[in-house]
Amino acid sequence: MTRDNDNFISLQSRAIKANAVNAAFFVSIHCNAASDPNAGGTETYCATGSKQGEELARAIHRPLVTATGLKDRGVKAASFYVLRCTKMPAVLIELAFISNEKEEHLLKDTAFQEKVAEAIAKGIIAYTKG
Repeated sequence: MTRDNDNFISLQSRAIKANAVNAAFFVSIHCNAASDPNAGGTETYCATGSKQGEELARAIHRPLVTATGLKDRGVKAASFYVLRCTKMPAVLIELAFISNEKEEHLLKDTAFQEKVAEAIAKGIIAYTKG
């Protein structure tokens, strides 16, 4: 874990910490936002060109979409700092849109948070079993 509270930690520091401890995976969990209050859904990113990152993203994304019941926005490649500067397979998950009132309520719900955590864990386990 790069943090266990709401204190800001730079993207560089997050990647450095993950690399320093030789983490097996890097999973960055976020809430999405958009100017359109109707935008919604779950999407998972991997580093552009990372075969292992894409495999991890797909393994996590499948159970995550099932668990959230939200629109499947897919697995996408990107050049986000934490994806390209970590040495291990890395994903960035956009759970739901905080700018969407319905999804914002879900994000605050403890039961939803637990379902999401379990889905991410299931995806990681599925990835490790190949």
